[in-house]
Amino acid sequence: MRFEVEGRWRNGDALKLAYMVKAAAARLRQDHVLIDLRRVDTPPGAEGKFLICDRLRRALAPKIKVVLVATPELVDDERAPPSIGHCPDIALFGAERDAINWLSLQ
Repeated sequence: MRFEVEGRWRNGDALKLAYMVKAAAARLRQDHVLIDLRRVDTPPGAEGKFLICDRLRRALAPKIKVVLVATPELVDDERAPPSIGHCPDIALFGAERDAINWLSLQ
């Protein structure tokens, strides 16, 4: 399953996206997801990163495999805190080909 996201991100957008991915994955019975964030812009004066990794870890089942295609400067790519427990595999790539290769190996 593939999501292409574009435009300026705002507070709450990462959570909305995580729940859209969750609903679509359940509806289509998919466990591999590619999210392309290369067209997402940081609003002027914004501080911090797009917290999509954190929101996906909290929303999705542990069996889901997610690849993000984005620049590391845009998204939070830190490891999941131990308090979350079992969470989905999430990988960040700068190129779509690398992301698809990673998903195909999972």
